[in-house]
Amino acid sequence: MRDRERNILVFVLFFGLISQVPLANTNQYDPHLFPADGPFMEGWYARIIDFESNHSFGILFGQVMTRNQGSHFEYYPLNMVSIIHSKGDGSSMQSFNVYPSNDDIEVTVQGKPVTSNPDFKSLANFEWKAKPYGYFKVNGNETRFNFTNIGGVSFIGVFGPPKPWGPNGEGPEGWIDHVPFLPLHWFVYSLGSELVNYNWVNEDTGEMLRGRWGLVHQEKNWGKGFPPAWIWGEGVDGPSGSSFAISLGVLDIATFDVPAHLIGYRSSEATLNFRPTNSLLTKYIDGCSGVMNATVTSLTNKLEFEIRAAPSTFQTCLLGPTEAGFAPVCVESYIALASFHVYKLTLNGYELIETRTFKSAALEFGGLYLCTEKNPCQKS
Repeated sequence: MRDRERNILVFVLFFGLISQVPLANTNQYDPHLFPADGPFMEGWYARIIDFESNHSFGILFGQVMTRNQGSHFEYYPLNMVSIIHSKGDGSSMQSFNVYPSNDDIEVTVQGKPVTSNPDFKSLANFEWKAKPYGYFKVNGNETRFNFTNIGGVSFIGVFGPPKPWGPNGEGPEGWIDHVPFLPLHWFVYSLGSELVNYNWVNEDTGEMLRGRWGLVHQEKNWGKGFPPAWIWGEGVDGPSGSSFAISLGVLDIATFDVPAHLIGYRSSEATLNFRPTNSLLTKYIDGCSGVMNATVTSLTNKLEFEIRAAPSTFQTCLLGPTEAGFAPVCVESYIALASFHVYKLTLNGYELIETRTFKSAALEFGGLYLCTEKNPCQKS
């Protein structure tokens, strides 16, 4: 057996063993304490679907600490607030960005400076401010945000209480949140918060949009930076309340790459969580065609799914947190079509129990999964 294969096998066996250790579930939406030295990043993301207009919006903000913080060799911005807009009509999305300085950012938990990591049990209660652009404020009952002059766009809104991934603050990683050497963590705060209201204004064009009927996906990443290659997807069905969220790709651990997947599916028929410790995944990814499909199998269930979007809707290159700052690393569509087939293991094998299609889903290709033939993130 080659060394790389042996390392991956040891890694998987280690995960399988420590998964038997009972650990508390976690709420990791609150800010983390930045270490003394980088690289380290922390970023929040919310995706809003307006079911009445079919428009979608994204809010992305966060900070990066590079390995040589303050060095004149830095090229990419270390802080960012980004507002994304998709009209839902087949056109590519637009991204509006600003890059505050470190001195302009203030992050607090329960109104006080961040002095420790989330305590694995408390409700989220924090505020992220970037002067003079605005704030994003969260407590257990609601989320409020007010951002102005973000590349010529102002965006104000309120979300209701979160629809959690699981009980007691459980996220997609479950106990893996406690593993200290992982380069990146992903936490989903809400699979479908109620949209109370929003007000969007494009100061340059005069466009004004308002809405009160929709749902919001809320999540967070923290760690060294985004991985070498990844797929991210999310969708929610308004009438039924069904939802899904996926993140899969390759993690760079020590000196070798490790395939990883975190997949959640929710409906009236099934509540499913798939991780490397409880399931096996096979996948097909084609960034040039805008399609990915996968089959993930556990001892009790199987999930087959495909997510696709027209390549033209991926034209905009988005910035993501890397060890060097916020760099152009991914493309995304908010008008993907996602189809899921859910199976349950019975005495006769895996039997189909549900088929569901999600419209206006989100799909993102990042890193090495970008289309090499026509990559909008690659400089000419």
